[in-house]
Amino acid sequence: MNRPLKYRIADSLGLRPYALDPSTRRILACTSGSILFAGLYIVGAYVRIPLYPVPVTLQTLFVLLSGAVLGGGFGALAGAIYLLLGASGLPVLAGSGGGLAGLASPTGGYLIGFLVAPVLVGRLFRNRTSYIWSIVVFSIGSLTVLAFGIAHLTLFYTHDFSNSLLMGLLPFIPGDALKVLAASSIYRSYKAIVHHRSAR
Repeated sequence: MNRPLKYRIADSLGLRPYALDPSTRRILACTSGSILFAGLYIVGAYVRIPLYPVPVTLQTLFVLLSGAVLGGGFGALAGAIYLLLGASGLPVLAGSGGGLAGLASPTGGYLIGFLVAPVLVGRLFRNRTSYIWSIVVFSIGSLTVLAFGIAHLTLFYTHDFSNSLLMGLLPFIPGDALKVLAASSIYRSYKAIVHHRSAR
């Protein structure tokens, strides 16, 4: 029997992913997805869009999408991988390079939000995935990241909640609103592609 090329290549390498049960395949696929999204976090840290009053990076966009696409657990895993890479000293943290000092910097709270926001997004998408609902969910996810950032600023830097809002919330609202809309559109396209492929 003439087997597909991808299976013959896998056999030659001693790999047989097609022989695994569906749940194991899903875990492997989602873990690979977590690694991919961690890479996108790194890329997003270096992509800066000039927007008033502060430049916008694409990190939060990928944080939101990781929870929607991978689910809460694997979305949080992407954040954990990214933070571990940053803590190890690699220059992957936006605006602060890398190392433990980067995690303790004024942006450290937002980074912790990268662990929590995907969990919320993943849970909220379990039963509803409409476009309007995606805007609501991604807004909640974005505000979660901002909330952790503001809390960190208040506790360790400004010691003043009003000051933290002025520094850590208001400047980011325009950019985050655009990222919420972008994430909603991307996720809608992703769901359409998945639905089309599953209907074949």
